[in-house]
Amino acid sequence: MHNIFKSDVSVYFDLFLVYIFIHLSVCSSIDDGNCIAPPLECPNKNITFWLYTRANRDKPHELKFSEPKSIDMAPWVPNAPIKIIIHGYTGDRNYSPNKEIRPAYLECCDYNIIAVDYNPIAREPCYVEAAFNTELIGKCSAQLIDEIVFNHGIDLSRIHVIGFSLGAHIGGFIASNIKSGRLERLTGLDPALPFFATVNVTRKIDPSDGKLVDILHTNALQKGKLEISGHVDFFANGGMTQPGCKADADLTKSGCEHARAPAYFAESITTQVGFYGTKCYSWIAYILGWCDIVGSDEDVLFGEYMPKNASGLYFFNTNAEPPYSRGRNNKTTSMII
Repeated sequence: MHNIFKSDVSVYFDLFLVYIFIHLSVCSSIDDGNCIAPPLECPNKNITFWLYTRANRDKPHELKFSEPKSIDMAPWVPNAPIKIIIHGYTGDRNYSPNKEIRPAYLECCDYNIIAVDYNPIAREPCYVEAAFNTELIGKCSAQLIDEIVFNHGIDLSRIHVIGFSLGAHIGGFIASNIKSGRLERLTGLDPALPFFATVNVTRKIDPSDGKLVDILHTNALQKGKLEISGHVDFFANGGMTQPGCKADADLTKSGCEHARAPAYFAESITTQVGFYGTKCYSWIAYILGWCDIVGSDEDVLFGEYMPKNASGLYFFNTNAEPPYSRGRNNKTTSMII
C-alpha cells in the first residue's frame, strides 16, 4: 500500500509542477528561431562524443560511430571501465556534470571517460525543444555504444552511464535503443522534472533501464523529480533543498540545489569519508520523522561505490560547504559487494 501511495503523491506533485512550468516557459522558447528539434536520425551534427583519459585529459578525442577509424585510433585505456557522462539543459562537455565528475575520475583512476555533448540542441531559451531532443540524443548515444561493443571489442559490462538532469532521461532513452545488451549501471543525478512527469516508463528514466539504476534527488519539485525512479533512490537533505545554497550571479537558489547532485557524486569518487544513507520506506515517512521510529538501522554508501545489491530509498545529510560528506551514521553499514 505505501509504495502505491508514495508513487501517486510524487506523480501528482510532478504533474502540478509541469503545469506551472509550461505556462511560465513554453512561450519563451516556442517562437525562438534558434530553437532546434532535429528529426530522429543518427548521426547528428549537433551530438558529439569525446573521449578523455589521463593521457589526453586536455585534448579530448572525438569518437564517431559512423567512422570506425575514429574509434580504432582513440587513446583507450585497455580493459578499464568506461564512464559515459551526459550533461543537462544549456550544458556542454565542459559544463556540469563534466566539470565536477571527470576530474574526480581522472584523479582517482585511469578510466575512459566519454562526454556526450549536445549543446547546440539544448541552449536557452529552448527547454521545450531540449526536452524533446532527449530521445534523439539517447538514440545516437546507443548507436555509439553498440558500435564499440559489436565491432571494437568493448564489453558492455564495463560501461556505466551517468546523466544529470535531462541527461538522466537520455540514459533512459539509451536503454530503450541499445541493441548490444542491457546497461550494467545507469546513474541519474536529479533527473529533470518538467515534461518528464508521465506514467509512460519509456519516456523517462526508470528501473527497467539497466541492471542497476541508482538515483540522487537534490531539488525535487523544482528542477528535479520527486518520483521514485531507480532500484535505489537517494535523497540528500530530504531531496528538495540543499544547505548553503543561495542565489548568486551565476545560479538561482534552485539551480544551486540542482547542481549539488553532480557535486555530491563527484565527491563520492574520491572522499575517504563518504555519504551514508539511512533506509526508510517512503519520502513522506522521512518528512514526518517516522524513519527514526520504524526505519532500518542499516546505512548504505551513496555514489560511485554504492553496493551493487542495494535497493530502496535512502536519506543522508550533508555539510553546507565542501567537503559535503559527513561519513558514517554509527549504524550497520553496507559496503561494496
